[in-house]
Amino acid sequence: MANRPHVAYRHSTNVRSRNGRELALRQAFKALSLCAPRLTGWFVEKLFFTPGSYVPSTEERRRLEQAEPFQVRVHGRKICGWRWGAGPGVLLVHGWSGRGIQLHRYIDPLVRADRAAVAIDGPAHGESEGRSTSYFEFTDVIRTLIAPDRGLRIQGAVAHSFGAAAVVNALAHQKVAVKTVLLAPALQLRKMLFGALERHGISPRVYEATIAAYETRFGYSLERDDPHRRLGDLRSPVLVVHDRDDPVIAHVDSEALCARFGQLTLKTTSGLGHRKIMADPDVVEAGVSHLLQDKGEAHGRTFRQRGTETSTPLWGIGRQRHVTR
Repeated sequence: MANRPHVAYRHSTNVRSRNGRELALRQAFKALSLCAPRLTGWFVEKLFFTPGSYVPSTEERRRLEQAEPFQVRVHGRKICGWRWGAGPGVLLVHGWSGRGIQLHRYIDPLVRADRAAVAIDGPAHGESEGRSTSYFEFTDVIRTLIAPDRGLRIQGAVAHSFGAAAVVNALAHQKVAVKTVLLAPALQLRKMLFGALERHGISPRVYEATIAAYETRFGYSLERDDPHRRLGDLRSPVLVVHDRDDPVIAHVDSEALCARFGQLTLKTTSGLGHRKIMADPDVVEAGVSHLLQDKGEAHGRTFRQRGTETSTPLWGIGRQRHVTR
C-alpha cells in the first residue's frame, strides 16, 4: 500500500511524457506539411510504409529449418517462402511488421490432413527484399502465389491483420475460390490508415499525394480496393476470428461486415488481443476445421478466455522490433 502512490505518480508522469511527445510530433508534422510538403511525403513513406523487424523465436527458427524454401520475384523484388508437406497448399500470411512463420501452429494439422503449409515473408519483411512496402505490393505478391501457373495449388489461406486485407483484395482480383481464415482482419484499411496519418498531423494534401503515387505505381485504388468493398467478390466461405478486446482493430468492424456478407462467419474470442489470436489452440483448431470442410457451415466452437494484450499500432512510428516468447 505504501508503494502505490509512488507507482501511480510514475505512471501518470509516463503518460504525460508520452502525450507530450505525440503532441510535439503532431505540431512538427503540421508545420512541415505547410512549408515542405515533399519532404513531409518522404517522412510519411519512411515512418508509415516501412515495417519494423521481427525476431523469430527458437521454435519458429526450428520450423523454418525443416521447410523446403523457395523464392519468387514480384516487381523485381525477391520474396522468400517456405513449404511443409505436399498436396494442395494453404497460404500463411502475416500482418504488418510480422513474418509468415508466426502462423507455424497451423503447419502440423495441415500436413496431417495432406495439405501443404506455405508461409511467406511479405515484401520488406523478414528475409524478403525491400525496405518499404504497401498494401498494393502485398496484394500482388499474394496474387502471384495463388496463380495456377505458380504450381503451389493454393486452395486455402490463413491471414492476420494487414495481411488479411491484402488476401481479400488479391482473391477478389484473381477471381479464384480459396477458402480463407481471417484473423483480426484490417477490413476498414483506408479509414485506419487515414486516421493514423491525421492523428500525427499529416495534412490531407500530403498523404493523399503519397497514396496517389502508390496507386499509380501499382494500378489500384485505395478507395475502390478497400478490403471491405471487395468482400462481396469472394468466391469461397470465409471464417473471421476477431477478439472482443483487440486494441488495434475494432471488433465491431468485423461484426458489422460479417452480418452484411453471407459468405462470412464470425467467431469472437475474448482476452487474446491482436497478436495472441494467431497462436491460440482453439482458434487454430477452428481455422483448420473451416479450411478442411467441404461446405461452409458455421462451427459451434466455444473459445477459452486467455490473457490480455497491450495495444500495438498497425502502422508504427519508427522500426519496432517484435520478439515472440
